[in-house]
Amino acid sequence: MKLITVEEHYDTDANISQFKKYSEVKNNNPWQDKLRPKLVDFSQKVAYMDENGIDMQVISDAGNSAQVLPDQYAVAGARAQNETLAENISKYPDRFAGLATLPANVPDKAAEELEYAVTQLGLKGAIISGSINGQFLDDPKFEAIFAAADKLGTTLYLHPGVISNDQKAMLYDSKAYSALAANMMAGAMWGWHMEAGIQVMRIITAGLLEKYPNLKLATGHWGEFIPMFVERIDGFSPMITDLPLKFSDYYRRQVYLSPSGMYTAPQMQLVLTEMGADHVMWSEDFPYVQAGSATREFLEQADVTEEQREAIAHGTAEKLFNL
Repeated sequence: MKLITVEEHYDTDANISQFKKYSEVKNNNPWQDKLRPKLVDFSQKVAYMDENGIDMQVISDAGNSAQVLPDQYAVAGARAQNETLAENISKYPDRFAGLATLPANVPDKAAEELEYAVTQLGLKGAIISGSINGQFLDDPKFEAIFAAADKLGTTLYLHPGVISNDQKAMLYDSKAYSALAANMMAGAMWGWHMEAGIQVMRIITAGLLEKYPNLKLATGHWGEFIPMFVERIDGFSPMITDLPLKFSDYYRRQVYLSPSGMYTAPQMQLVLTEMGADHVMWSEDFPYVQAGSATREFLEQADVTEEQREAIAHGTAEKLFNL
């Protein structure tokens, strides 16, 4: 079974330095420095992949990327990340494909960077992590990014990001438990993912998938809560929008999902029921998650048909990212 994982991450020493110096967003992973070798060194990635039966990774810079730098650094920082990524991929063209970093808070420049990354560097789309300085992507200021992705017929991977301090204070801080508990609840345990699902719901409700039918969206963590609520959302959508299709129609047409290392059979079966294997891919979230041999073994042993297994393992990703 050929295996492609699609939410895998890298960084560069230059970006790590810039992030620590300029970013107002707190580092969203306390193990970033410990993980540096597996983020920066692509030969270590290949060794890990060989050890664990992973044929290809689709690589992106998530969370602590140039996206969250102040505007005056974000544009040049994203370009540097993307060119370095393309250079690394060129050394291992059969093992990696890449998604571009975008300076999303400068939407016109982000649209230009997406086109450059796809048409000149050979990257397969782009990744956007979380809300943008507290703004969601349905704000009209960001439309240039969606227009560019639609023109290119490419994919935007919507990854979680650090939620705003206001969100954290209202939803997760409590006198009843520790600050560590609040930070975990607001982050990888729950809050990042809930916000990422809200991001997708707002984009569809705002009509952006109706307006841009060639655009594809990808999300991890089994869809960031949306699959378990899709019928519920459909029930209310006619009250709030006059779009010609149901929410679920857009979702099933233009959104693709992966597990991000959450190897859980009930969630997998729910997503397959709601979406079909032709909209499901595989992912580990390396190196933040290092599931090792389980990355392959879980899918090999999953209660799915062989046709579904092949689609999830590589077929869907090959079609979505033109691999």
